[in-house]
Amino acid sequence: MPRSFDASSPLFGLVGVRGSGKTVMLAVLQKELYSTIARRFDASIDSPGGKSGLAGQLETLLRGMEDDKGVLPEQTKRHETGMTIPAVFEWRFSKKAMGGKVSRDVSTIFSFYDSAGEDLATEDRALGQHYLAATSGVILLLDPFGFPGNRDRAINRGVDAESLATSPDTVLRALTTVLQTAEKTKKNKKIKQPVAVVVSKIDAFFDDIPPDHPMRKASSKLRHFDDAESLSIHDHIASMIDKWGGDALLRLLDNNYEKYRLFGASALGAEPEYGSQRVNARGVLPHRVADPLLWLMADRGFLPKGG
Repeated sequence: MPRSFDASSPLFGLVGVRGSGKTVMLAVLQKELYSTIARRFDASIDSPGGKSGLAGQLETLLRGMEDDKGVLPEQTKRHETGMTIPAVFEWRFSKKAMGGKVSRDVSTIFSFYDSAGEDLATEDRALGQHYLAATSGVILLLDPFGFPGNRDRAINRGVDAESLATSPDTVLRALTTVLQTAEKTKKNKKIKQPVAVVVSKIDAFFDDIPPDHPMRKASSKLRHFDDAESLSIHDHIASMIDKWGGDALLRLLDNNYEKYRLFGASALGAEPEYGSQRVNARGVLPHRVADPLLWLMADRGFLPKGG
């Protein structure tokens, strides 16, 4: 660990049901941090731990998706024993005010940990994910095909029915129990930890989104987090979830979390061949995969907000 690593360095958990695309999302996000995000914020972003642990695994998996075969990674296995090293990143940049004047140089160390979908399939298993008690924020990935209104569409497209066994609201309930236990949340109080709730594979539903809506457009290239745009996306995703039969999930969020934000993202940018588990012939074209992390970073005050 570099000298700047301390107790204030945030740990983010990336959780979701089996088949929601957590590992694919994290592998693509790692590349986006090194390239697109680093250029956008004129920042230096690297992995102090090098290719050890999860960071190295993600790089290998991304190469497999980007080569001629375009093979998607296998499902993440449960960690029964031993220690898994998270992916650790250091972000340094000159923080600027909205007028463009440099205010100060800032840096932070942050890390990601990936868990198997089965780890949050039930509350008993979820309570065994002790690292969630130490997280500074959670990115919860939801499979849109898991909502009741999309099941038939999923099966018709060749999605593995087994991956739809755990509903989105089931994994949210399990996560809620873990965070309430960790924070010792009092009765009638809400969880304080911010949670970014991400509907993955959003490209499969672009036909349901107006062409001029921010969700259909690429992420901003400005050196701040556009909060107004993010709230517009939040409202539209909430409407889609409600339409898909996910109203119970929305109520669960409203009643249990002080701070959450809904996002839509696609790690691949185009639907894969679900049966053969191969990337679309167009290749890997990530869409808004960094937005949830940028929101968490802006919430901590590390990134400026705009809009």
